[in-house]
Amino acid sequence: MAWLRERPEVNDTAKLWLYARRGEGKSTSYEYEPELSVTSRIRCTRNGRSQWIWITRDDRDSDGKKATVSFLGRDKALLESILEEGREIQRQKREKFLTVVQVYDFGKEHGLNWLHPQDKDRKQPGRSISSVVLPRHNAQSSMDQAEALLEDAREFLASEAWYTERGIPYRRGYLLYGVPGGGKSSLIMAVASELRLPIYVMSFSSERMNDEVLSSLLQYGMHDPPTILLLEDVDMLHSAVLNRHKPTEESDSDQESEKRNKRRGRLTLSCLLNALDGPTATTGRLLFMTTNNRDALDPALLRSGRIDYELEFKPAASEQICRLFLRFYSDFSRANHMDPAKQGNGELKLKAERFVQRLEESGRKLTTADIQRHLMKRKKSPERAVQEVQELIDAFADEPTAPRPEKDKNTAQAA
Repeated sequence: MAWLRERPEVNDTAKLWLYARRGEGKSTSYEYEPELSVTSRIRCTRNGRSQWIWITRDDRDSDGKKATVSFLGRDKALLESILEEGREIQRQKREKFLTVVQVYDFGKEHGLNWLHPQDKDRKQPGRSISSVVLPRHNAQSSMDQAEALLEDAREFLASEAWYTERGIPYRRGYLLYGVPGGGKSSLIMAVASELRLPIYVMSFSSERMNDEVLSSLLQYGMHDPPTILLLEDVDMLHSAVLNRHKPTEESDSDQESEKRNKRRGRLTLSCLLNALDGPTATTGRLLFMTTNNRDALDPALLRSGRIDYELEFKPAASEQICRLFLRFYSDFSRANHMDPAKQGNGELKLKAERFVQRLEESGRKLTTADIQRHLMKRKKSPERAVQEVQELIDAFADEPTAPRPEKDKNTAQAA
Protein backbone atom coordinates (compact mmCIF):
# COMPACT_ATOMS: atom_id res chain seq x y z
CA MET A 1 0.00 0.00 0.00
CA ALA A 2 2.91 2.36 0.66
CA TRP A 3 4.15 1.64 -2.86
CA LEU A 4 0.69 2.21 -4.34
CA ARG A 5 0.34 5.63 -2.71
CA GLU A 6 3.45 6.79 -4.56
CA ARG A 7 2.24 5.65 -8.01
CA PRO A 8 1.07 8.61 -10.14
CA GLU A 9 -1.28 6.35 -12.12
CA VAL A 10 -3.18 5.41 -8.98
CA ASN A 11 -3.27 8.95 -7.64
CA ASP A 12 -5.06 10.07 -10.80
CA THR A 13 -8.07 7.96 -9.88
CA ALA A 14 -11.43 9.70 -9.46
CA LYS A 15 -12.16 8.10 -6.06
CA LEU A 16 -10.07 8.69 -2.96
CA TRP A 17 -10.25 7.71 0.68
CA LEU A 18 -9.57 10.67 2.99
CA TYR A 19 -7.97 10.42 6.46
CA ALA A 20 -7.76 13.12 9.09
CA ARG A 21 -4.73 13.00 11.38
CA ARG A 22 -4.39 15.30 14.36
CA GLY A 23 -0.89 16.63 14.84
CA GLU A 24 0.98 17.39 18.03
CA GLY A 25 -0.83 20.70 18.35
CA LYS A 26 -4.39 21.56 17.42
CA SER A 27 -3.79 21.44 13.67
CA THR A 28 -5.13 18.57 11.60
CA SER A 29 -3.41 17.20 8.53
CA TYR A 30 -5.16 15.24 5.80
CA GLU A 31 -3.90 12.27 3.84
CA TYR A 32 -5.54 10.23 1.11
CA GLU A 33 -5.06 6.98 -0.70
CA PRO A 34 -6.74 5.68 -3.84
CA GLU A 35 -9.86 3.56 -3.59
CA LEU A 36 -9.38 0.23 -5.34
CA SER A 37 -12.81 -1.29 -5.06
CA VAL A 38 -12.33 -3.24 -8.30
CA THR A 39 -9.30 -4.57 -10.10
CA SER A 40 -7.12 -1.79 -11.47
CA ARG A 41 -4.48 -2.20 -14.15
CA ILE A 42 -1.19 -0.30 -13.91
CA ARG A 43 1.73 -0.25 -16.31
CA CYS A 44 4.91 -0.73 -14.30
CA THR A 45 8.37 0.00 -15.71
CA ARG A 46 11.32 -1.96 -14.37
CA ASN A 47 14.83 -2.16 -15.82
CA GLY A 48 13.66 -0.31 -18.90
CA ARG A 49 10.87 -2.81 -19.62
CA SER A 50 7.14 -2.16 -19.19
CA GLN A 51 4.81 -4.71 -17.70
CA TRP A 52 1.14 -4.70 -16.79
CA ILE A 53 0.15 -5.54 -13.22
CA TRP A 54 -3.36 -5.95 -11.81
CA ILE A 55 -4.11 -4.82 -8.25
CA THR A 56 -7.29 -5.63 -6.35
CA ARG A 57 -8.00 -4.00 -3.00
CA ASP A 58 -10.23 -5.99 -0.64
CA ASP A 59 -13.46 -4.52 0.66
CA ARG A 60 -12.89 -1.94 3.38
CA ASP A 61 -15.67 -3.45 5.44
CA SER A 62 -13.11 -6.14 6.35
CA ASP A 63 -9.74 -5.19 7.79
CA GLY A 64 -8.91 -2.93 4.83
CA LYS A 65 -5.25 -3.95 4.71
CA LYS A 66 -5.21 -6.61 1.97
CA ALA A 67 -4.41 -6.22 -1.66
CA THR A 68 -3.80 -8.79 -4.41
CA VAL A 69 -1.07 -8.13 -6.98
CA SER A 70 -1.14 -10.19 -10.20
CA PHE A 71 1.05 -10.18 -13.29
CA LEU A 72 1.99 -12.53 -16.12
CA GLY A 73 5.25 -14.40 -15.99
CA ARG A 74 7.32 -16.79 -13.88
CA ASP A 75 9.86 -14.33 -12.43
CA LYS A 76 8.97 -13.06 -8.94
CA ALA A 77 11.60 -10.31 -9.09
CA LEU A 78 8.94 -7.71 -9.97
CA LEU A 79 6.95 -8.48 -6.83
CA GLU A 80 10.09 -8.45 -4.71
CA SER A 81 11.09 -5.06 -6.07
CA ILE A 82 7.61 -3.66 -5.32
CA LEU A 83 7.81 -4.90 -1.73
CA GLU A 84 11.32 -3.52 -1.29
CA GLU A 85 10.31 -0.12 -2.65
CA GLY A 86 7.35 -0.09 -0.26
CA ARG A 87 9.61 -0.94 2.70
CA GLU A 88 12.00 1.84 1.74
CA ILE A 89 9.13 4.34 1.56
CA GLN A 90 8.09 3.31 5.05
CA ARG A 91 11.66 3.60 6.34
CA GLN A 92 11.89 7.15 5.01
CA LYS A 93 8.62 8.09 6.68
CA ARG A 94 9.90 6.69 9.99
CA GLU A 95 13.11 8.69 9.72
CA LYS A 96 11.83 11.56 11.86
CA PHE A 97 10.10 9.39 14.41
CA LEU A 98 11.03 6.69 16.86
CA THR A 99 8.88 3.57 17.22
CA VAL A 100 8.80 2.18 20.77
CA VAL A 101 6.84 -1.05 21.36
CA GLN A 102 6.03 -2.12 24.91
CA VAL A 103 4.60 -5.24 26.52
CA TYR A 104 0.93 -4.81 27.44
CA ASP A 105 -1.35 -6.98 29.55
CA PHE A 106 -4.49 -7.65 27.45
CA GLY A 107 -6.23 -9.52 30.29
CA LYS A 108 -6.90 -13.16 31.04
CA GLU A 109 -8.11 -13.99 27.55
CA HIS A 110 -5.07 -12.78 25.60
CA GLY A 111 -2.40 -12.28 28.28
CA LEU A 112 0.83 -10.40 27.60
CA ASN A 113 1.64 -9.26 24.09
CA TRP A 114 3.34 -6.45 22.22
CA LEU A 115 1.39 -3.20 21.99
CA HIS A 116 2.38 -1.67 18.66
CA PRO A 117 1.74 2.07 18.39
CA GLN A 118 -0.86 2.93 15.78
CA ASP A 119 -0.27 5.46 13.04
CA LYS A 120 -2.75 7.81 14.65
CA ASP A 121 -0.93 7.73 17.98
CA ARG A 122 1.48 10.47 18.92
CA LYS A 123 5.00 9.32 18.09
CA GLN A 124 8.27 10.17 19.74
CA PRO A 125 10.55 12.41 17.69
CA GLY A 126 13.83 10.87 16.71
CA ARG A 127 17.20 12.25 17.73
CA SER A 128 20.60 12.35 16.06
CA ILE A 129 23.69 10.66 17.43
CA SER A 130 25.36 14.07 17.76
CA SER A 131 22.81 14.97 20.46
CA VAL A 132 24.42 12.39 22.78
CA VAL A 133 27.71 13.83 24.03
CA LEU A 134 30.04 11.15 25.40
CA PRO A 135 33.82 11.06 25.93
CA ARG A 136 36.16 10.41 23.03
CA HIS A 137 36.43 6.79 21.94
CA ASN A 138 40.20 6.93 22.38
CA ALA A 139 42.99 9.45 22.16
CA GLN A 140 43.69 8.70 18.49
CA SER A 141 40.05 8.73 17.32
CA SER A 142 37.98 11.74 16.33
CA MET A 143 34.77 9.84 17.17
CA ASP A 144 33.23 9.84 20.60
CA GLN A 145 31.88 6.71 22.28
CA ALA A 146 28.36 7.24 20.93
CA GLU A 147 29.54 7.48 17.33
CA ALA A 148 31.82 4.46 17.80
CA LEU A 149 28.92 2.32 19.06
CA LEU A 150 26.73 3.45 16.17
CA GLU A 151 29.49 2.55 13.72
CA ASP A 152 29.73 -0.91 15.31
CA ALA A 153 25.97 -1.39 14.91
CA ARG A 154 26.10 -0.27 11.26
CA GLU A 155 28.90 -2.73 10.57
CA PHE A 156 26.88 -5.53 12.17
CA LEU A 157 23.78 -4.78 10.09
CA ALA A 158 25.89 -4.85 6.91
CA SER A 159 27.56 -8.18 7.77
CA GLU A 160 24.70 -10.70 7.64
CA ALA A 161 26.33 -12.69 4.83
CA TRP A 162 29.63 -12.78 6.72
CA TYR A 163 27.92 -14.25 9.80
CA THR A 164 26.04 -16.81 7.69
CA GLU A 165 29.12 -18.03 5.84
CA ARG A 166 30.94 -18.70 9.11
CA GLY A 167 27.99 -20.23 10.93
CA ILE A 168 27.94 -17.51 13.60
CA PRO A 169 24.51 -16.52 15.00
CA TYR A 170 23.55 -13.19 13.49
CA ARG A 171 23.01 -11.36 16.77
CA ARG A 172 24.84 -8.64 18.67
CA GLY A 173 24.54 -7.65 22.31
CA TYR A 174 25.38 -4.33 23.95
CA LEU A 175 25.69 -3.64 27.69
CA LEU A 176 25.49 -0.03 28.84
CA TYR A 177 26.31 0.34 32.51
CA GLY A 178 27.40 3.00 34.96
CA VAL A 179 26.14 6.07 36.76
CA PRO A 180 22.48 7.10 36.47
CA GLY A 181 21.98 10.08 34.20
CA GLY A 182 25.02 9.32 32.07
CA GLY A 183 23.02 9.00 28.82
CA LYS A 184 22.38 5.27 28.44
CA SER A 185 18.74 5.56 27.36
CA SER A 186 19.50 8.60 25.21
CA LEU A 187 22.18 6.68 23.35
CA ILE A 188 19.81 3.80 22.57
CA MET A 189 17.16 6.20 21.27
CA ALA A 190 19.72 7.94 19.08
CA VAL A 191 21.03 4.64 17.66
CA ALA A 192 17.47 3.50 16.90
CA SER A 193 16.71 6.81 15.19
CA GLU A 194 19.88 6.78 13.10
CA LEU A 195 19.33 3.15 12.02
CA ARG A 196 15.53 3.58 11.70
CA LEU A 197 14.87 0.55 13.87
CA PRO A 198 11.95 -0.03 16.27
CA ILE A 199 12.71 -0.52 19.97
CA TYR A 200 11.00 -3.40 21.78
CA VAL A 201 11.06 -2.75 25.52
CA MET A 202 10.84 -5.99 27.49
CA SER A 203 9.28 -5.82 30.96
CA PHE A 204 9.48 -8.63 33.53
CA SER A 205 7.36 -6.98 36.22
CA SER A 206 4.01 -8.57 35.30
CA GLU A 207 2.77 -11.52 37.34
CA ARG A 208 1.81 -13.20 34.04
CA MET A 209 5.42 -13.28 32.85
CA ASN A 210 6.82 -16.82 32.76
CA ASP A 211 9.12 -18.91 30.59
CA GLU A 212 6.48 -19.72 28.01
CA VAL A 213 5.26 -16.13 27.67
CA LEU A 214 8.81 -14.80 27.36
CA SER A 215 9.66 -17.25 24.57
CA SER A 216 6.44 -16.40 22.75
CA LEU A 217 7.06 -12.65 22.97
CA LEU A 218 10.56 -12.92 21.53
CA GLN A 219 9.57 -15.28 18.72
CA TYR A 220 6.26 -13.78 17.61
CA GLY A 221 4.76 -10.34 17.23
CA MET A 222 7.97 -8.45 16.50
CA HIS A 223 8.64 -6.67 13.23
CA ASP A 224 10.84 -8.27 10.62
CA PRO A 225 14.51 -7.94 11.62
CA PRO A 226 16.55 -5.96 12.18
CA THR A 227 15.07 -4.72 15.44
CA ILE A 228 16.31 -3.52 18.84
CA LEU A 229 15.39 -5.44 21.99
CA LEU A 230 15.84 -3.35 25.13
CA LEU A 231 16.15 -4.67 28.68
CA GLU A 232 16.34 -1.44 30.66
CA ASP A 233 17.61 -1.38 34.26
CA VAL A 234 18.00 -5.13 33.97
CA ASP A 235 19.30 -5.48 37.54
CA MET A 236 15.93 -4.23 38.82
CA LEU A 237 13.66 -6.21 36.53
CA HIS A 238 13.67 -9.69 38.00
CA SER A 239 15.63 -11.72 40.49
CA ALA A 240 16.34 -14.30 37.77
CA VAL A 241 19.04 -12.07 36.28
CA LEU A 242 20.85 -11.47 39.57
CA ASN A 243 24.15 -13.10 40.39
CA ARG A 244 23.55 -16.62 41.67
CA HIS A 245 27.03 -16.82 43.21
CA LYS A 246 26.86 -13.60 45.22
CA PRO A 247 26.79 -14.31 49.00
CA THR A 248 23.57 -13.35 50.75
CA GLU A 249 23.34 -11.55 54.07
CA GLU A 250 20.25 -13.34 55.35
CA SER A 251 19.83 -17.09 55.55
CA ASP A 252 16.29 -17.02 54.24
CA SER A 253 17.10 -14.87 51.19
CA ASP A 254 16.92 -17.85 48.82
CA GLN A 255 13.46 -18.75 50.11
CA GLU A 256 12.31 -15.16 49.80
CA SER A 257 13.70 -15.03 46.26
CA GLU A 258 11.87 -18.25 45.36
CA LYS A 259 8.59 -16.91 46.73
CA ARG A 260 9.11 -13.70 44.81
CA ASN A 261 9.71 -15.65 41.61
CA LYS A 262 6.48 -17.58 42.10
CA ARG A 263 4.55 -14.40 42.62
CA ARG A 264 6.10 -12.90 39.49
CA GLY A 265 5.40 -15.85 37.26
CA ARG A 266 8.22 -18.41 37.56
CA LEU A 267 10.59 -16.83 35.08
CA THR A 268 13.89 -18.69 35.17
CA LEU A 269 17.39 -17.63 34.21
CA SER A 270 17.85 -20.59 31.88
CA CYS A 271 14.78 -19.60 29.87
CA LEU A 272 15.96 -16.00 29.65
CA LEU A 273 19.38 -17.09 28.41
CA ASN A 274 17.89 -19.46 25.82
CA ALA A 275 15.46 -16.80 24.64
CA LEU A 276 18.30 -14.35 24.10
CA ASP A 277 20.94 -16.68 22.70
CA GLY A 278 19.52 -20.19 22.41
CA PRO A 279 18.54 -22.34 19.42
CA THR A 280 15.12 -20.65 19.19
CA ALA A 281 16.42 -17.09 19.55
CA THR A 282 15.66 -14.72 16.69
CA THR A 283 18.41 -13.44 14.41
CA GLY A 284 19.05 -9.97 13.08
CA ARG A 285 18.42 -8.50 16.50
CA LEU A 286 20.42 -5.91 18.43
CA LEU A 287 20.14 -6.54 22.18
CA PHE A 288 20.67 -3.59 24.52
CA MET A 289 20.84 -4.04 28.28
CA THR A 290 21.27 -1.14 30.70
CA THR A 291 22.14 -1.30 34.37
CA ASN A 292 23.56 0.89 37.09
CA ASN A 293 25.17 -2.10 38.82
CA ARG A 294 26.98 -4.46 36.48
CA ASP A 295 28.39 -6.60 39.30
CA ALA A 296 24.87 -7.57 40.40
CA LEU A 297 24.13 -9.41 37.14
CA ASP A 298 24.69 -13.10 36.69
CA PRO A 299 27.93 -13.82 34.76
CA ALA A 300 26.05 -16.12 32.38
CA LEU A 301 24.04 -13.13 31.19
CA LEU A 302 27.21 -11.21 30.32
CA ARG A 303 29.33 -13.88 28.70
CA SER A 304 30.87 -13.39 25.26
CA GLY A 305 28.34 -14.17 22.55
CA ARG A 306 25.47 -12.68 24.52
CA ILE A 307 27.19 -9.38 25.23
CA ASP A 308 29.68 -8.38 22.54
CA TYR A 309 30.14 -4.69 23.33
CA GLU A 310 30.31 -3.03 26.75
CA LEU A 311 30.27 0.69 27.42
CA GLU A 312 30.74 2.19 30.86
CA PHE A 313 29.15 5.54 31.69
CA LYS A 314 31.11 7.65 34.15
CA PRO A 315 30.71 11.18 35.55
CA ALA A 316 31.19 13.76 32.83
CA ALA A 317 34.79 14.50 31.86
CA SER A 318 36.07 18.03 31.26
CA GLU A 319 36.34 17.66 27.49
CA GLN A 320 32.88 16.11 27.40
CA ILE A 321 31.40 19.02 29.41
CA CYS A 322 32.99 21.52 27.06
CA ARG A 323 31.48 19.88 23.97
CA LEU A 324 28.09 19.64 25.70
CA PHE A 325 28.20 23.38 26.47
CA LEU A 326 29.16 24.26 22.89
CA ARG A 327 26.43 22.08 21.42
CA PHE A 328 23.79 23.36 23.81
CA TYR A 329 24.41 26.98 22.78
CA SER A 330 25.16 26.37 19.09
CA ASP A 331 22.01 28.30 18.10
CA PHE A 332 23.25 31.20 20.21
CA SER A 333 26.52 31.33 18.26
CA ARG A 334 24.66 31.37 14.93
CA ALA A 335 22.30 34.09 16.18
CA ASN A 336 25.34 36.23 16.96
CA HIS A 337 26.83 35.63 13.50
CA MET A 338 29.52 33.32 14.81
CA ASP A 339 30.77 30.61 12.52
CA PRO A 340 29.96 27.28 14.25
CA ALA A 341 32.91 25.70 12.45
CA LYS A 342 35.22 28.28 14.04
CA GLN A 343 33.47 28.66 17.36
CA GLY A 344 36.29 26.71 19.05
CA ASN A 345 38.37 29.95 18.84
CA GLY A 346 35.48 32.28 19.56
CA GLU A 347 33.67 33.83 22.47
CA LEU A 348 31.46 30.81 23.11
CA LYS A 349 34.55 28.63 23.49
CA LEU A 350 35.90 30.95 26.18
CA LYS A 351 32.63 30.73 28.10
CA ALA A 352 32.72 26.95 27.88
CA GLU A 353 36.28 26.87 29.21
CA ARG A 354 35.37 29.10 32.17
CA PHE A 355 32.37 26.88 32.88
CA VAL A 356 34.52 23.74 32.85
CA GLN A 357 37.21 25.38 34.97
CA ARG A 358 34.75 26.28 37.72
CA LEU A 359 33.47 22.71 37.83
CA GLU A 360 37.00 21.31 37.92
CA GLU A 361 37.93 23.58 40.83
CA SER A 362 34.90 22.39 42.80
CA GLY A 363 35.90 18.75 42.39
CA ARG A 364 32.25 17.66 42.01
CA LYS A 365 31.46 14.52 40.05
CA LEU A 366 28.50 15.43 37.86
CA THR A 367 26.71 13.56 35.10
CA THR A 368 25.61 15.00 31.77
CA ALA A 369 22.01 14.96 33.07
CA ASP A 370 23.05 17.16 36.01
CA ILE A 371 24.80 19.64 33.75
CA GLN A 372 21.99 19.65 31.19
CA ARG A 373 19.46 20.49 33.91
CA HIS A 374 21.55 23.53 34.83
CA LEU A 375 21.83 24.62 31.19
CA MET A 376 18.11 24.07 30.52
CA LYS A 377 17.19 26.73 33.08
CA ARG A 378 19.49 29.16 31.26
CA LYS A 379 19.01 27.99 27.70
CA LYS A 380 18.93 31.53 26.27
CA SER A 381 21.98 32.86 28.07
CA PRO A 382 25.38 31.14 28.17
CA GLU A 383 26.59 34.06 30.30
CA ARG A 384 24.11 33.16 33.04
CA ALA A 385 25.12 29.52 32.83
CA VAL A 386 28.70 30.52 33.63
CA GLN A 387 27.88 33.19 36.20
CA GLU A 388 25.48 30.95 38.12
CA VAL A 389 27.56 27.77 37.98
CA GLN A 390 27.95 27.96 41.77
CA GLU A 391 24.26 27.01 42.07
CA LEU A 392 25.03 23.79 40.21
CA ILE A 393 27.97 23.10 42.52
CA ASP A 394 25.94 23.82 45.67
CA ALA A 395 23.11 21.55 44.51
CA PHE A 396 25.50 18.60 44.76
CA ALA A 397 27.37 19.69 47.86
CA ASP A 398 26.81 16.30 49.49
CA GLU A 399 28.20 14.38 46.52
CA PRO A 400 31.75 12.98 46.69
CA THR A 401 34.42 15.17 45.16
CA ALA A 402 37.06 14.08 42.72
CA PRO A 403 40.65 14.15 44.01
CA ARG A 404 42.54 17.19 42.80
CA PRO A 405 45.91 16.66 41.12
CA GLU A 406 48.84 17.61 43.33
CA LYS A 407 50.97 20.51 42.20
CA ASP A 408 54.71 20.15 42.35
CA LYS A 409 56.66 22.43 44.63
CA ASN A 410 58.11 24.55 41.82
CA THR A 411 54.66 25.29 40.47
CA ALA A 412 53.34 26.13 43.94
CA GLN A 413 56.22 28.56 44.63
CA ALA A 414 55.79 30.19 41.25
CA ALA A 415 52.10 30.65 41.93
